[in-house]
Amino acid sequence: MPHVEPLSAAALVAIAALFATVVALWIRPWWVLLASLMVAEITGFVSGILSGPAGIWIVGLAMAIWNFRRVAGGWQRALTFVGAAVMAGLLAVHAMSGFQNPIVLRTVVLSPGALPYTQYVNFDKTLAGVLVLAIGWFAPLRSGADWRTALRSAAPIAGVTIVVVMAASLALGFVRFDPRWTPAFWVWAPINLLLTCVSEEALFRGFLQREIDQGLTGRPHAASTAVATSALAFGLAHIAGGWLYVLLATLAGTGYALAYQRSGRIEMAILTHFAVNATHFLLFTYPGLA
Repeated sequence: MPHVEPLSAAALVAIAALFATVVALWIRPWWVLLASLMVAEITGFVSGILSGPAGIWIVGLAMAIWNFRRVAGGWQRALTFVGAAVMAGLLAVHAMSGFQNPIVLRTVVLSPGALPYTQYVNFDKTLAGVLVLAIGWFAPLRSGADWRTALRSAAPIAGVTIVVVMAASLALGFVRFDPRWTPAFWVWAPINLLLTCVSEEALFRGFLQREIDQGLTGRPHAASTAVATSALAFGLAHIAGGWLYVLLATLAGTGYALAYQRSGRIEMAILTHFAVNATHFLLFTYPGLA
């Protein structure tokens, strides 16, 4: 197992509470979600992961989303949507102060020729995604029948997305075929699924795509405009990796957006996202060729 960075007991409790908060989105009742969120925030401040300004941004985003929900329509709704989207987006790209996201894997080289990889536990992005889902209109899948229906509708899109994204990555020289097993997967996978994929899909599909689609209801190409906008925004959010990465992320984001649009379920966008990431991690150079 690659070396896992040592963390304080308070930081470990904060990270565990952050995971519990995400899981609580599906198990409810609401007080379980609220309790785990409060524990994550309190221990986050105690451990030094969060500092003063973080509280301002968390409360500010919660108020912005709540205010957006209360506005019926017109320019006020558009203005509150933009405000909430900008604040959530800035948290997602780590542009707001007050967050010292802990590192659990530092500069690990997973295979010869790969770029070094550092794994963070991103409190800012995750809390933004949790607030979007918790305060927004998210209704989790409950029954086995609903899960099966959603999976049947999204599975073909997920399969095509994996093939297209990885083929494009190979063709553009971003990765090479490099199947391997590493115990680091057990550190990477829960963080990627429950923190990265849930938060990014909450922001780009559950909020941005959904609201654009709803706002353009009755107009031509409403669904395609919402898909394209969320995919492009998702790609641009990865600009730190360079323009090639933006292109590949936009391509992947299109698949996630289509899975969401076809199934109507955020869970299907999350699972499609994780399936692409896990395929990349296990079968190709990760995160990319040096």
